[in-house]
Amino acid sequence: MINIQNLSLRAGIKPLLSGANLAIHPGQKIGLVGQNGAGKTTLFKAILGQVTIDGGNLSIPADWIIGYVEQESGELEQKVLQYVSFGDQLYADAIASRDAAEKAGDEDAIVRAYDQLDKLQGFAVENQARQLLYGLGFTENSFSQSIAEFSGGWQVRLKLARALMQRADLLLLDEPTNHLDIEAVSWLKQWLKNFPGAVLVISHDRDFLDQVVQGIAHIEQQKITYYNGNFAAFERQRNERLMQQQALHDKQKQQMQHLKTFISRFKAKASKAKQAQSRVKALERMEMVAAVQASNPFHFEFPEPKVQPDPMLQIEQLRFSYADRAIIEKADLVLRAGDRIGLVGVNGSGKTTLLKLLVGELKPEGGKIQVARGVKTGYFSQHQLDTLRPEWSPLQHLLALEDAPSDQQARDFLGGFGFSNEQCLQQVEPFSGGEKARLAMALIVFQQPNLIILDEPTNHLDMETRDALEMALQDYTGALLLVSHDKHLLASIADQYWWVHQGQVELFHGDLDEYLNEQLRRIRQQSEEEKKALISEDASAAKTTNKKQQRIQNAHQRKQLDALLKADLQLSRKLEKSLEKTQQELDRLHALLEDSSLYDAANKDKLTECLQAEAKCKQDLEDLEMQWLEIEEVIQQKKIDFEAKLAG
Repeated sequence: MINIQNLSLRAGIKPLLSGANLAIHPGQKIGLVGQNGAGKTTLFKAILGQVTIDGGNLSIPADWIIGYVEQESGELEQKVLQYVSFGDQLYADAIASRDAAEKAGDEDAIVRAYDQLDKLQGFAVENQARQLLYGLGFTENSFSQSIAEFSGGWQVRLKLARALMQRADLLLLDEPTNHLDIEAVSWLKQWLKNFPGAVLVISHDRDFLDQVVQGIAHIEQQKITYYNGNFAAFERQRNERLMQQQALHDKQKQQMQHLKTFISRFKAKASKAKQAQSRVKALERMEMVAAVQASNPFHFEFPEPKVQPDPMLQIEQLRFSYADRAIIEKADLVLRAGDRIGLVGVNGSGKTTLLKLLVGELKPEGGKIQVARGVKTGYFSQHQLDTLRPEWSPLQHLLALEDAPSDQQARDFLGGFGFSNEQCLQQVEPFSGGEKARLAMALIVFQQPNLIILDEPTNHLDMETRDALEMALQDYTGALLLVSHDKHLLASIADQYWWVHQGQVELFHGDLDEYLNEQLRRIRQQSEEEKKALISEDASAAKTTNKKQQRIQNAHQRKQLDALLKADLQLSRKLEKSLEKTQQELDRLHALLEDSSLYDAANKDKLTECLQAEAKCKQDLEDLEMQWLEIEEVIQQKKIDFEAKLAG
């Protein structure tokens, strides 16, 4: 097991952990929680040996493999299936040995390499990688694409898939659900339940933690407190402890007041001096028990809508396409007053496109969207934080709105979102993602919408702010349209679901669990088909009498297939180079944005220029990816034709 004893960690001069203890046993799955900045990610780095501990002991068994999500994607020209498969390092080494033997023409070495692959059950590795990719939302067509052809969010998924391929004794996952849709999150929960190794996961997703972990390690006041059970059990146990702590604190206050009164009354009397002195010492020895503070500093609510037209939106024969690919095709929908709708569908199915059409950011190619008079929409997009003016303070943002409040009213309002008087006057550019998300939400709440449209509102929010948002949305009486990978939030807010898939948008007749179970069945069906194909391939191989010659023949066939695919992929080389160039430019901009000096007041113009360039790069990358879809279909068909010819 991993044993953490009396551990001390710092971030610069800031102490994060002091005298912290935790044990991680084989196969144990633990959620690591605590406020932002408490030291969760730094603890991960300490386990990986990436930071030096300041005190205590962190012992890791010498033979344990620690799996984690890599920061870099490696060679961007590497193909998706190979990149994920090579997350299994032993398999990657065996493949490298095989390729070297084939290049040297050493038949004995080729056979030894295949023997090693047999021992590793290497025949199943690519199938497992395919299952991971299916589960995380990738399609068969994408397996032969290069990493560079995917946007940053999809590259994060690839890195997660590669991490899950590791033969790890302990898997470290830091917010693994942040770039996933709710379907992929549901699949990941099932995968982690069956993972035989230990898992230590940082997450603000309550339902994810409830389903995956059997223990919670809570970092608070530089200590780690371990609670048995899932997140719901942790909340129950912690509340009980806090109540006991409050009762003890109240009792102690009474005792201290009694001692102080006695000392005050009798310290001047000679007959009582000895007793008074003993009480002074007792007071000095008494250990203070910290008063329990309010568990959630955030509280806000959406005001009652002044008017609620019914219906609010009517959508007839709505059509929208991109790069000759139909995204929305002949959708007919009605949004009524008070509707609470969850929008579901895998990433790339068109959920965000539909929302942009509804709020007017995109124009439909056909059909119409009729918005009732009096509808006032509050829209929180995935890129809402980019709309904030970095040089403005939260107070300036609020006072710039229509029907702006007085200065004091604005400060009071922002206080409900966790902004102190001092923070109200600070520029927002150095704010964390969570602080910016809270400000963006505050601006929406203040405008008193009767229709709220939220696209992944919790991506940057910690647990406390998520809870406050959930409570506010539960009490909201207007209409609501929500996209979220947070199952707990979606299930507690929505009472009906619109399913976006294959260009269609239709009402899903069932609850969220039924929808997710249907998606999991689809993924399992794909996996079963892969397994059947693998069994059939093994059965054919077993009929060969000369195992050595068959392996060599298979090796040459694979080499021949790789060469043919490479020639086919040259048809799309022009776009591939454009993708690479755009991704490199985006990486360069990200590197610039990580430089703290860029956020100095003197570099304000440069920062604005970088942010604008970053936004353009992201859009260009998405445009290029969409154009690739059509080309990849042609490439995939050629691959299928080749394999059919080979099989015949």
